[in-house]
Amino acid sequence: MKMKYSFIALILLVGGLFCSCESELDIMEHGVISIDSFYQTDDDADEAITVCYDAIKDVYSSMYWVKTLLSDECYSAGESWSTAGYKFSTYTFDSDYSYLESLFENLYILIYDANLVIENIAGGTDIQDRNIAEAYVFRALAYIDLISLWGTPPYVDHCLSSSEYAQPNGDQEALWALVESDLTTAINSGALSQKSSVNDWTYRITKQYAQALLGKAYVYQEKWSSALSVLQEVINSGLYELEADMSDLLTTKGECSTESLFESNYVYDANNMWDMGSMIWVYMHWRSDMLSFTNENLYNHNGWGFFNPTEESYNAFVEVEGENGYRKTHSLKSYAQMQDLGVSLSNTITYMPDNAGYFNWKFRVYADDTIDYYYLHCPNNLRWMRYSEVLLLAAEAALESGNTSTATTYIDKVRTRAQLPSCGTATMDILKKEKQCELFMECVRYQDMIRWGDAASILASKGKARPALYIDGTVDWSLQTNSSAGFQTGKHELLPFPATEMNVNPNITQNPGW
Repeated sequence: MKMKYSFIALILLVGGLFCSCESELDIMEHGVISIDSFYQTDDDADEAITVCYDAIKDVYSSMYWVKTLLSDECYSAGESWSTAGYKFSTYTFDSDYSYLESLFENLYILIYDANLVIENIAGGTDIQDRNIAEAYVFRALAYIDLISLWGTPPYVDHCLSSSEYAQPNGDQEALWALVESDLTTAINSGALSQKSSVNDWTYRITKQYAQALLGKAYVYQEKWSSALSVLQEVINSGLYELEADMSDLLTTKGECSTESLFESNYVYDANNMWDMGSMIWVYMHWRSDMLSFTNENLYNHNGWGFFNPTEESYNAFVEVEGENGYRKTHSLKSYAQMQDLGVSLSNTITYMPDNAGYFNWKFRVYADDTIDYYYLHCPNNLRWMRYSEVLLLAAEAALESGNTSTATTYIDKVRTRAQLPSCGTATMDILKKEKQCELFMECVRYQDMIRWGDAASILASKGKARPALYIDGTVDWSLQTNSSAGFQTGKHELLPFPATEMNVNPNITQNPGW
């Protein structure tokens, strides 16, 4: 019989460092540091917070599958890849879906790692105080996703004892209060790093990133005045600005830009293949086994072809800025535009599944980016938030506060960089369309559609018919149909708690419809 554990319990069992432990055999293992002697020095504190920086890489990977495929931004990669996206893309997934379980588990692993730092590092030195403050931000980051995606996830603000493993649903008001308290504590600590100038960059959690997360949490709760106030602190800091050139903003060539509030930094290390890059970028790169390249040296030839842009995404860009818009051409391209660049379907295939004739250009992988042929890792940094998102969050908060002129100013900053004229007078419709284009495929739109109440109408038919692209550029929507696909009102507003958790935790109640 297989042993099953709650995700929260499992995290504590495999974490390696416990808040307290008892053993019948008190034998010191060689090479293992006792908890009684760890967390004492600045070096210990650095080692402990490094675990959090490492844990968010796994969060990002599982998060990307969930958020992008549940949105209207992309398709998966064909029904034969059901374990890798099809069920999310068609809304036919259930509570035992692997990527759902992974995201839930990885978020609580991050919370556990942050709790270890918060509880065990005494503070009193600059390094220790900074790492404690960063741990508060990491915990808040995890809970913003847990609350917005699951509604009432378990409230865990400390390292749990064995008697506490089966946690009940959390109270949403208390959960948001924890997020606000964690971020406010970190911001007010005076210990977080800050850039020295707009052209400076740091891989660490900064005060401004914490403020931006707090503003986002306020927006999610519709606390408009509070959101605008804290987001304007980031804007008025003068430490961030939009890059003029968008051509490589989200590729390896655009890392550490002036508009990056926080990104996970990858360093090439041939001796640590699994830690020096992420597979997510190669997953979403063009499916090279179905393509031919006239320029053999420019583009990477090892993509998997997941996350193909939808027709809706392409049309949204065209509506906002036209067929040849500056931002559009640096975000996604039509098949005809790809052919002009020397990339086309191979004449050895019948068609490319789950492709409506559009290709992701924003996260393209260059020929020299892949660092291991077999596992296909790409060392592109993971971008957690860009300054343009701060501006658009502030614009929404201003608009909802009745400050239309301020909202217009912030939207126009984003539009100016996109080489577009003023929006005129800001409206929610303008804001939504601008955000859809600016933050395309950056794990933002799904939660926006849910909180705006737009998901039911926009996603109702997602996956019912899926495209197939032929070499002559025609698209057939009749080959892959699924009448049971699509967003269901009263069910899909919240994700289901993973089946693994439900099976072992008698104190948690499943979300409606699951």
